[in-house]
Amino acid sequence: METRIEQMNEVARAEFLERLDAALVRDLTNYFKIGRDQRLEFLAAAVELAESKGFKSEQGMASYVLALWYLDIDFEEKSAALESLLTSPVPEVRRVHALNQWVEAVLGQPDNIAAADEALHKSLQLTEPWGK
Repeated sequence: METRIEQMNEVARAEFLERLDAALVRDLTNYFKIGRDQRLEFLAAAVELAESKGFKSEQGMASYVLALWYLDIDFEEKSAALESLLTSPVPEVRRVHALNQWVEAVLGQPDNIAAADEALHKSLQLTEPWGK
């Protein structure tokens, strides 16, 4: 039997998935063309993956979801630096920023992972005052 806290967590997760879905429908080209049930399945699986990487905030989970959307399920395997970042104890806010910088660099130059890794490292240097 579920506890009240578990039920509240499930409701909060469902609400987050709905808000994220609405934002992606609004902001991503072609996302709206996918059936609603399929979109919510994708989001649920993607959020679960994000949580497995230690993302707890909505911003962290949304950033990871966008990386999956744009770069596909194996995006992490393209970079040892990214894999290391995603499993590191660095505060989430810094990991999210570095992930976003890496994804942006890959989207700009898909064949230049070294440039993306450099963007990740620069982000970590710039955000060092945010915590270790």
